[in-house]
Amino acid sequence: MTVISTGGCTTGGSVGKGANLTPGTTVTPQVTTVAKPTGPGVPQEPARITTQDGKLLERFRKNKVPPGYEQPSEDTLAVIVRRADGAGHLGWMADEQTYCFASTRASGTLSTRCEHLPARHAPHIAAGPQLDGNGMGENYSYYTALVLDGQGRFSFTGPSKSLGPVHQATVVFPSGRTAALLVYEVVDRPFDTAAEICDDGRAHCFMATATMQDPDSP
Repeated sequence: MTVISTGGCTTGGSVGKGANLTPGTTVTPQVTTVAKPTGPGVPQEPARITTQDGKLLERFRKNKVPPGYEQPSEDTLAVIVRRADGAGHLGWMADEQTYCFASTRASGTLSTRCEHLPARHAPHIAAGPQLDGNGMGENYSYYTALVLDGQGRFSFTGPSKSLGPVHQATVVFPSGRTAALLVYEVVDRPFDTAAEICDDGRAHCFMATATMQDPDSP
């Protein structure tokens, strides 16, 4: 999982000691508050569930999400990859700190992974490959990435022969913040460890095969 976050800061004014105040003037202290995570994220077009996703949705609903996480409503479930046989990749975010990815194959097998972002995450965090599985002769693995505040189209900037194309769905939170959910499959080994993924204008870039790094861990 790759997390790229942008933020801002605010500055508050102050009244110096002994400053002259006009009668009746009230000085209101400026308090900076940190906004709480909001959600869930709602997928943008064309990532929303449609009538063509009936089989994909049916297979997903037959499997439970990991313990401690809630089943997403249909209007918050983003389709990252949809295939004609009902297989595909899904993702959702219950809030700005909680994400989930799910993969269903033609055999009907489903893998799901949910996690909470670290309280203090690094600018770039990646995890993969994940959701490895096999069934009915299917052997596969893929990387997933989450890019906070990502809106543009993400793609490889250089050689990536060992990795499949970057598939993407974008969700929008009630706060107006966005998150891009990405999936790219492993198609060959060894990996192109230098493969880089960026959005339009290189506003957000990360190494496709980076490993997860939690700055709060020992």
